[in-house]
Amino acid sequence: MIDACYNERKQHKNDALWASRVERHTAGHIYLEEEIETVGGPIHRLILVDGHEPSPSERKQDDDRLGKLLQNPKAQQAMKKNREADQKNVDEILRAVPDALLFEDQGRQEGLEKLAFRPNPAYNPTPYEERALPALSGVILIDLQEKRLAQFSATLTEQVDFGYGVLGQLKKGGTIEVKRIRLSPGIWKTNSSKISVYGASFSSRPLASSRTKLKAASSR
Repeated sequence: MIDACYNERKQHKNDALWASRVERHTAGHIYLEEEIETVGGPIHRLILVDGHEPSPSERKQDDDRLGKLLQNPKAQQAMKKNREADQKNVDEILRAVPDALLFEDQGRQEGLEKLAFRPNPAYNPTPYEERALPALSGVILIDLQEKRLAQFSATLTEQVDFGYGVLGQLKKGGTIEVKRIRLSPGIWKTNSSKISVYGASFSSRPLASSRTKLKAASSR
């Protein structure tokens, strides 16, 4: 588990950039988008809405959003800062996982090592991003050949409050499921994710067969 978390963090520092088609489920609609990863963050272009071409108003709204982003250096800088902050938060969580959770080997599942996990009562989280970890129980699947996280499925066993509930809450019974796939040696990406922790759900499913590595990223 320690090696798998380390390898995920290592990829963050030397992450290749990819282009893909992403299927996003939000507010009862299915959006198919072209996603291009950049050093400043992912850029999305709307392709289909519920399996149909976007309406003229939807297309104009998407064009206006992209146009404003490209013409606004401050917005681009904010996007880059958000991406860097997200990567830092993920890195901190991955660093904490081996200590925050207790693991039990449950054998193999579809060629992957299956580990059940539960909160470690001795762990004392400090950053906000790590506070949910001691409230999670579930299963992790690990690819032993490359020592990478292939799937993470968890349930919140208790409510987590931020700022005594003023800043936000993660409701008990909320679920998180993330599946990852190997695109090339050492490169793993999230293939699907479904998160339901605020009384609402969000899911996304990058279409793995459509992923292509950006040529401009080969020099990184």
